[in-house]
Amino acid sequence: MKEKLTRNIGLKVLSIILATLLWVVIANTDDPVIPKSFRDVPVEVLNEDVIASLKQVYEISEGETIDFTVEARRSIIDYLSEDDFKITADFKHLSDVDAVPISITCPEDDVEITEGKFQTMIISRQVLLKKDFKVNIVENGEVAEGYYIGEASASPNIIQVSGPKVRVERISEVVVEVDVTGATKSFKTNAVPQVLDSEGNPIDPTKLTFSTDEVEVNIGLLNTKKITLMISTTGDPAIGYEQTKVEYEPKEIIVAGEEETLKNLSYLSIKEDITGATENIEKEIDLQERLDDGIILVGEDQTAVVNITIEKLETKEITILPEDIEVRNKAGNLTLQYNNNGGIILKLMGRREDLNGINRYKIDSYIDLTDLTIGTYTIPINCVLPNKITMSGYPTINVGLLK
Repeated sequence: MKEKLTRNIGLKVLSIILATLLWVVIANTDDPVIPKSFRDVPVEVLNEDVIASLKQVYEISEGETIDFTVEARRSIIDYLSEDDFKITADFKHLSDVDAVPISITCPEDDVEITEGKFQTMIISRQVLLKKDFKVNIVENGEVAEGYYIGEASASPNIIQVSGPKVRVERISEVVVEVDVTGATKSFKTNAVPQVLDSEGNPIDPTKLTFSTDEVEVNIGLLNTKKITLMISTTGDPAIGYEQTKVEYEPKEIIVAGEEETLKNLSYLSIKEDITGATENIEKEIDLQERLDDGIILVGEDQTAVVNITIEKLETKEITILPEDIEVRNKAGNLTLQYNNNGGIILKLMGRREDLNGINRYKIDSYIDLTDLTIGTYTIPINCVLPNKITMSGYPTINVGLLK
């Protein structure tokens, strides 16, 4: 028996070695070790409070994502994904040059990291800044015809934004956007705040913290109505001047308010005082100031343009004779005698076109002698003048009443 076991011992040993080598070759052929690369894998940051405790914030300059390569048998590597790796940068190990080593681990023992095992995250630290901003509401779209947004309010209406000083200082305003397209009634909605720079461009909110993540927006709708604008004048210009024209635009305006408030509103009347005016008046009138409480002027243009023409009157002297003057209420037993030498000069004022056609024959003048007895009197002359003609001064005539 022993002889059989030891016979050809060399061949037997060689057979075992060859069988082992064959097994290794077959194993490596069917389940070989192969590499696999992963690209742009996010790095998880641990212990960020190390930076926060210094009242600072940070931004990652390098190492926010990494690339690496591993090797393992095909039976293992075919099922590996980036989720099977724990990739971290622990800020407890932050160096004086703001670098943190990146750790890559895998629960599979037979996985070997062959490339990218030793990588570093580089950060830049900045001062933490906190700043309050008013929340502005941006309405997108148009409400239904016949309606107007009378009130748009946000709650809270002030938000605190904190983050890197250089980023917070870029913020010009905080806005929330609300879609109002086709709205026919008041409504409430929630919106996410956004930050804009001085040119109205969005700022990346990364590393910015808001005191609230959502803002409640209340949109109040009002009814609208088109009404007539009526602008007229009150008072008189200075003596010797006349108002000749009032021009203004617009002639109609659109206002908004509660339906009951607008029910009986059909016009807005505005009176401009021209007392003592000696020149044309050109001005803009703030229409919203002239509307009652609860009524809002719709549109960007809140003013009316008014031009009031004030013309300087011309003068013309007309001479009338005593025989042109009608005598009224003279006692029948008395004789009237005129003591004036020549005619009486009337100083008339008016526009040139009105004065051109005036002469002594178109002026009705008279004196009233009621209750006057024998004697000499200076009597006022009453004149009936054509329309738009006035008289400067008070003309008189000297008469005597005789027996």
